[in-house]
Amino acid sequence: MSSSKAKITSDREFVWKEKVLGELNKGDVDHNFHNKIEDVFITIEDGLSHSSVEVSSWNTAVSNDWKISAEFDVLDEKKSNQTILETLLNGADTIYVSSSKSSLDWDVLFEEIEFQYIQIFISIADQKLFTSFKSWYKHQENITVLINFMSLNDPTEFIHTIASSQVPIKIVADGFSLQQCGANAKQELAFILNNLHESILLLGEHKNIGFQFHVGVGANFMIEIAKFRALKSLANSVLHAYDVPTNSFEIVGIIGWTNKSLKDSTTNQLRQTTEALSAVIGGVDYLQIHPFDSQSNNGSTSFSQRMALNISSILKEESYLKLVKDAYRGSHYVENLTEKIGDDAWKIFKQLASFNEFISSEKIDFIAGMVRETTKLRHEEFIEKERKMIGMNVFQDLDPNAKEWKEEKTFLGLNTFRYDKIEMR
Repeated sequence: MSSSKAKITSDREFVWKEKVLGELNKGDVDHNFHNKIEDVFITIEDGLSHSSVEVSSWNTAVSNDWKISAEFDVLDEKKSNQTILETLLNGADTIYVSSSKSSLDWDVLFEEIEFQYIQIFISIADQKLFTSFKSWYKHQENITVLINFMSLNDPTEFIHTIASSQVPIKIVADGFSLQQCGANAKQELAFILNNLHESILLLGEHKNIGFQFHVGVGANFMIEIAKFRALKSLANSVLHAYDVPTNSFEIVGIIGWTNKSLKDSTTNQLRQTTEALSAVIGGVDYLQIHPFDSQSNNGSTSFSQRMALNISSILKEESYLKLVKDAYRGSHYVENLTEKIGDDAWKIFKQLASFNEFISSEKIDFIAGMVRETTKLRHEEFIEKERKMIGMNVFQDLDPNAKEWKEEKTFLGLNTFRYDKIEMR
């Protein structure tokens, strides 16, 4: 662009900006955006100005299509097989499998499943289970083993095992578990980046293994979009620093239970829909919507299971969101929000990286301390109704036959966070 044309464009933008600000500043309405829990402040001026960082340049995807995922914890191979087949018929095209058993009958578990048409991920944290899978594995396409170093007693020993095997493997950096304990967006991103950083160090020369990021999806629409966009940029920065091929990762958006209610079940479908929308606009590769009642004592119903899948299918097949790549690219507001969240997440990541050990007690205490402060703010906002949640703290229509949440495992010494469990005054 010539200097004269650039000046004309700049002048026009200035006039436009002044006019917008003049209109918005009329009256007593505060048009700035401030989120206390996320510690993010965006001014009107930010929303009207270009971001200094072109985050979108990291997005090399050819489309916005994503895989519809479902997760299964296998206790009985035959029953799980039946459920998996039913789930595939209801629209899923990616299956996540985990098990506490040390051995599985893989032929029974995968009976009648056409591997060439779907993707299967098997989460393994046990050496014996990996040996069981390796002896069965027949080089079927679209089967990948997932390893999360944080879940292993001895990651170093496991690395030698997987390095010598011919089984396709991806390393998991799990932010979802921390998000379910109440972490905000920048804390979750920093934790994922730290897991990525530590995993690369543990892998050493075995850098050809890909990565998968498990990311929780929260309720704040714009922040979640910015979070996923920032993750792509930040992750590539880490990979580039270690001379690992950039974009050698996949992002799994996971919708959990933090803001879901067993007392007023209908509103959950609305929350799941908006959360799913932010995840796919943010550019996830896989979307996993857990049935809202799957963590209840009685487990999920066939209806909640089907609805969890239908939400993703509707967004994909009826709303055509799979055709629109990075829909918010160029939005001054979103680009600036992405930059702010990314910058703050990077600062926390550098603090985590300063600890010498992979999982030291000092690092865990540091992470847990941050998250506890955030959950305290969440609790206060909910009680004081600064954050209104339909069916939980306002407009309650309590189901007398509501299920109860089951006791859940802690993560890094933190309890899972559920708004539904907070007693109102």
